[in-house]
Amino acid sequence: MELKTFAEDDFDPKKWINRVWSNSGNQEKEIFVTNTVQRLQLYMKQLTNSLDETTTQVVTSIPHVLQDALALQMEGALLHEKVLALEQKVQEVEEETGHSIESLQRIDQLKSRLENAASALREADKWAALATKLEDVLESGVPTQKDKLDELSELVVAMTASLEVLSDAPDYDSKKMQLETLYNRLEASISPPLIEAITQMDADRAAIYVKLFCGMSRTVSVCRCWRRAAAARMASSWRRLDAHTVPALSRLLTGEANKQVDWLTNVLKSETPLAELIRLYTDLLLSLDPSPAKIVSASLKLCSNPEEGVILLTDLRQDINEFVNFMKGIMEAPKQNKESILPATVRELGRAAYAPLRDSLPKYAELQTQLLLANLNDSRLDNEEDLLEHSRAILQVADRCDGWLSSSYNGAKKIGGIAIYPFYMPAVEAFISAISNRISSHSRRIESEFLSSVTAGVSTGVLSNTFPASLVLETATATVLDTLAERQKAEVEEEQTESHPLVDLPTLLLDSETRQRLSAIRSEPPGSTAALRRSREHLRSLAKSILRHPVELQLDKISQLAVWSNNDALSTDLPDFAISPQEYITEIGQYLMTLPQHLELHLSEKQAPWQFLTDVCNHTCETYADKILNIKNMDALGTKRCLTDIVYLSSVVEDLGSSVTPALKNLENSLRAATPALHSQN
Repeated sequence: MELKTFAEDDFDPKKWINRVWSNSGNQEKEIFVTNTVQRLQLYMKQLTNSLDETTTQVVTSIPHVLQDALALQMEGALLHEKVLALEQKVQEVEEETGHSIESLQRIDQLKSRLENAASALREADKWAALATKLEDVLESGVPTQKDKLDELSELVVAMTASLEVLSDAPDYDSKKMQLETLYNRLEASISPPLIEAITQMDADRAAIYVKLFCGMSRTVSVCRCWRRAAAARMASSWRRLDAHTVPALSRLLTGEANKQVDWLTNVLKSETPLAELIRLYTDLLLSLDPSPAKIVSASLKLCSNPEEGVILLTDLRQDINEFVNFMKGIMEAPKQNKESILPATVRELGRAAYAPLRDSLPKYAELQTQLLLANLNDSRLDNEEDLLEHSRAILQVADRCDGWLSSSYNGAKKIGGIAIYPFYMPAVEAFISAISNRISSHSRRIESEFLSSVTAGVSTGVLSNTFPASLVLETATATVLDTLAERQKAEVEEEQTESHPLVDLPTLLLDSETRQRLSAIRSEPPGSTAALRRSREHLRSLAKSILRHPVELQLDKISQLAVWSNNDALSTDLPDFAISPQEYITEIGQYLMTLPQHLELHLSEKQAPWQFLTDVCNHTCETYADKILNIKNMDALGTKRCLTDIVYLSSVVEDLGSSVTPALKNLENSLRAATPALHSQN
């Protein structure tokens, strides 16, 4: 029997008794109960004895614990008293020795001041001697011998160090000003020989003077002398060239670049050699005589045709790119000192390099305009008398527009990337405007021909020359509009991936105002697009008017016919089959029935020929209804004849796949209702 079972939180006496009983075998209940009770009583007695013993031990040990606690308390109090005594002794010692320590500190400070004063006096004497010596050197002239220059360099370094020691002296500012004056005189004396040494690429001589400048902490002046010497030497080389061209200039600059960087790094000890080279090339490109921009401008004037000018500008962009890519390679090459170049500095070099191209972009706009307009120099566009052939000539131009514009845009990108847009779009606008003007002029000519026929009373319609001419011209207009939309979508979707300051063409080629408008310029269609849309709608309307004219010519006869009134009373009772459609309506029906084959001949599926047919049918029904309403004094026989004509026209319209308009249908019902006899017969 396990005692821990009785200590469980979920102990259940019933479950325990049942479990013990199930494990007892076939023992009788009374014997099982007796044995179990005895065992439980024995366990209870043992637990009681164990508890008594434990209690006795605890009670016995308590006095010992109290005694130990009391002893610890006494020892703590004793320790506290000792700490207080020690603290009092420390305070007494501090009071006794405090005055002595302060005296020692004052003595030490006095000693330091005396030593500093003595050092300052010695340094002042040294400074005076050095200043006098440097003054003598400047008066007698700066030496050119290497050993003398080395001594002068040591003198300069010593004066700089001496001035730093005298930083606390009362006359420090005056000495600093005196030293700056001496250094200015020395710099003025050694700058010319340094420039001469750099010009002659004499590294040994230049290194001596560089050491002097470094001793004066004037390395900036070294770079300034280097820029003057290098710029003068390169400008002289440029002037001596037999042919002044951009490729020759690029070869001159790229040939010197690595050499100059090496000089700046190893001889002149510059910490920013690439930045110095970029500044040199920026200043040089802007100051060359003759300037690259003038050379390109003169070359453009010598071009015999616009195509040569565009090719020249394309080659110019390639030449500039070669120089720019070379400079990018130098800047991106591994560097010992991990020099960081400001993007603004790089961008200034880019603007100087692209200056010839930037100044030529307005001229490019003129050249591109001339090239695009030259495509319209076709004798058929100027001299063709036949309306249809003239329209076909314009359609041929419209079909070729996509190729012309695509070729022009690809060429434009080679010149200026997306930055060419502000100069390319005026050329496109001039080209599209010229096409639009030709379309409008020819449209007016077709309309004038049509109106002349109408005035003369001549039936035009689908068989006239004006109808296919207007349709073909409308197709040409739609083709130009589709081409412009597709070109704009393709061009706008192009992304500008270059972000390096040297190839950021919008920044390098455009002014700030134009650059801000670049996105709007790219997304806006040419201004002539609106005029083309108006021309397309006008031509479509004109074609419909020409197509309707034969119908309107016949319908105008309705009010003049004498068959509507004053008919013989005996004829009124004629049956419907005895009345035939009149000539005017059969002429209309025959004309409408011929339209499908003619429309399919002149119209493509894209132009929806059935829309034209439906439009003519609807217009015929509407106009016919209006004409009938204007008939006065229609008698019963006239009404019968009118209904017969309406039924005939309705059958023709339905045979053509269209439907009778509600206006004509309602009019037919009204006429039948107005004739009781016919109404009852029906």
